[in-house]
Amino acid sequence: MIALRTITAIALPLMLANCGTVGLFGTYDVPESPEVADAEWPRLVDVPEAPAVGEYSTDIPDPAIGTALISDLGSVAQDASTRAAGLSGPVLTEADRRRLGLN
Repeated sequence: MIALRTITAIALPLMLANCGTVGLFGTYDVPESPEVADAEWPRLVDVPEAPAVGEYSTDIPDPAIGTALISDLGSVAQDASTRAAGLSGPVLTEADRRRLGLN
């Protein structure tokens, strides 16, 4: 059993010594099919290069704009919460309900 393992350990690397990845798998010139070439989804080669640090455009917005927007939305939410607390009370007072005969 040990002799078989030893032979395998020596023979396998010798058999694969001249095999390169190109020779082993080959190279194939496979063109894209018309369905794939005309597809609407982006291909990996269509992805733009990442911008340099600190460089912004319409496609890549400045993160400071997002941070300011979050802050603004937080203050608007606080104002809306305060207004909602004031509006949550009854519309008609008890005196209005008695006058209208709703009690």
